[in-house]
Amino acid sequence: MPTSIRGRIVYTSNQPQRQGHVRGMEHFVMTLNQDGSRSLRSHCVIQDPPMVERDVLLSVDPQFHPRSATVKIRVGDLQEGSTLFHFSGKTIKARGHILDGTDYSETRVLSDEPSFFVTHPIQADAWLLAGLGIDVDTPKRYTVENFPTASNDHRGATGPRIEMHEPPIDIYYLGKESITVAAGTFEALHFCYGDPDEDPMGSNAAGAHPRYHVWTSADGHFILLRASVDGYMQTHYELHECHTGETGSV
Repeated sequence: MPTSIRGRIVYTSNQPQRQGHVRGMEHFVMTLNQDGSRSLRSHCVIQDPPMVERDVLLSVDPQFHPRSATVKIRVGDLQEGSTLFHFSGKTIKARGHILDGTDYSETRVLSDEPSFFVTHPIQADAWLLAGLGIDVDTPKRYTVENFPTASNDHRGATGPRIEMHEPPIDIYYLGKESITVAAGTFEALHFCYGDPDEDPMGSNAAGAHPRYHVWTSADGHFILLRASVDGYMQTHYELHECHTGETGSV
């Protein structure tokens, strides 16, 4: 019988003048299938103007590599876009309607089969780390480059369409920790997008993301427990609720 994990992530600000101010929310449901594949449904709202509302359905194989995704975004009150993505080997096919009001269709063949597809929910960011195939007992730096994303904007507020993040990103696995968040105490895996010993201000450009610490559950499900982005963003994300049960019962 497939099982589901349902959770709620609260977005707050770390800016000195807005410390702890709620700036958004994410509700997600993971469906875990018997063959090891799984899907993620995320509804996310960033309240900071212009507001971004995002609905994402992401399906991955047992290695957390992408199979398909639907990304729907609304920016402000008027702009709305929705695109369906399919992955087959090195090929990505996409069809939809993007924020600039145009119909969109593209097939792109990559040089390698992607282990990453950035859809922008915070829980989906945690699943990107699962796709690295890490050894949880060995801290290590991983480098990922030229990977596909639905938007190169840091809030995911463009497209959604096939874009490539060409500059390499160093992802550091820092080891296991026990952490306490609003949802409880968990054994966690600690990662950092970017060098943990550096704190660049960054900018809203591909390859210029500020340092981004992420803690996921250590149970193999890579549930987002806590995350923080430094630099110009100064944001905090924390799991406030988490429930597991049979599919359809949570």
